[in-house]
Parts: sequence; structure tokens; C-alpha cells
Amino acid sequence: GKTTLLKLISGIYLPDEGDIYVYGFSCRKKNEAVRGLTCYLSPQIQFNKKLTVREILRYFTRVTGKKIDEDVEELLETADIVDDVYDKRIEVLSDVQVAVLKLSIGLIKKPKVLLLDEVFGALEPKIKEVFAKAVEKVAEESTLIMVDKEMETLERFCKKVLILTKGKVAALGSVKELLSNYPYKFDVEVMPKTSKSIKKILELEYPYQRFGSLIRFYLRNENEVLELTSELLKLKDEIITFQISSIDLEDVYYWLIAKMRKT
Repeated sequence: GKTTLLKLISGIYLPDEGDIYVYGFSCRKKNEAVRGLTCYLSPQIQFNKKLTVREILRYFTRVTGKKIDEDVEELLETADIVDDVYDKRIEVLSDVQVAVLKLSIGLIKKPKVLLLDEVFGALEPKIKEVFAKAVEKVAEESTLIMVDKEMETLERFCKKVLILTKGKVAALGSVKELLSNYPYKFDVEVMPKTSKSIKKILELEYPYQRFGSLIRFYLRNENEVLELTSELLKLKDEIITFQISSIDLEDVYYWLIAKMRKT
């Protein structure tokens, strides 16, 4: 329901019941106004492949009344969209170039509400960072609503996080609030060598979750980290590797999902 929610907010979809208001405008009664205030970006957006890059950009600058600024130019350059590439049709561009062109549209429009639907995952590191910095600038004057599976991305951009599962709200709050409500402070991921190794490792009396062969232990404090580390070193012949890290939003997400499944 996450993509559906973003499309409802942006006015692409209309709600079956109730209403959504964007800057005081009803998505039902003032849909055109809502769509003028918002911009929905997704890897699934399609361009007419017979058009050139220049034609696409010219269309969106005319519709929005905005110009291509330095941030957009820098983003396009990271995907080698320069000079004669502007006169190439969309159908001959690489997947990366098409993805970057889609992102540039949102930066050109500079909407009051920018909605990003899992746009970071497919980007190369260099392009991702350039786009991230551009989004940060847009977010200084706009509302940013994003759906993403990369928890680092959410922690970087979001003042509030909404966790949805099966259409229900599992949690809503700032990153700090969600982390503070979580009962553990550290996790230790352990990769056993064999199925027999799994049994031995699970004899250690700490809360855990399994993800296939991977075992993730949850610990409340540094003393428990030291104790578990000591126990794991004794079982070193049963373990391929183990890794200790502080709790992040991904841990909170899986914990909440597990809780909701039990209720």
C-alpha cells in the first residue's frame, strides 16, 4: 500500500472513501491544484521512447515554468547526459541515463511536496550522492515524503518515519523516538558453518531472529555484547563470521513486524 499511498497524496489516484488535503486543497475537489503542488517520482514512470532528451526536458520546463539549474545539470552530467546526448532518443539511452532523467524532472519542478518511491536503490553510488544532495536542497523549502527500503537513506532524510505492514500502521515517530522505544541497543549477526552449528549457537540464551541460516542476536547493553562475543569465540569452529553493530531502523522494522505477527 506504500506506492498507492504516495499516488493518492500526489493526486494520481483518487481515494474510494474520505479525502486527502495538500496545502488545504482537496485531492477530490481540487485535483489539478494538488497535482500542481506535488511531484511523484518512481523508477516505474515511463517516457515516450521516440522523444529526445532535449524534447523531454523542454516539455517539463514549459509545463512547470521552471529552468534547468546547476543541480539538474550536475545530476545529468553524472550519467554522461551532455552535449550531443541531448539530441538522442530515450530508446537508445542506458538504463542509468533514463533513471537519472526521471529524477531530474522532480528537481526541475521544485514542488511543494516531493514524493520519492524507492528511487535510490538502483542508482550508482556517485549518482546517488549527487541526487541526494540535490534532494536535500529541495527539502529545505519543500515537504519530502519517501518510500525506501534503504534504512540509511531514511535516517539521512526523514524527520519522521511511518512503518506500514499489511496496510496497518506499525509505528510513527522520529528516528530517535523509534530507536529509543526499541528494547535493545546492539545486534550481533552470526553465520554458522553447518546446520549442526546452528543448533549449538542457538543454545546461547539471548533473544534472536533467524533469516535463513543467518542468526541475529539482540542485546541490551555493552556487557551483553562482551559476554556473547566471548561465547562466540569459544564456538569459532562452528562459525563462518559474526558482526556486531548498533541498532538501526532495520532492526526496529523487523522487531515491529514480528510483534504484529504475534498479535
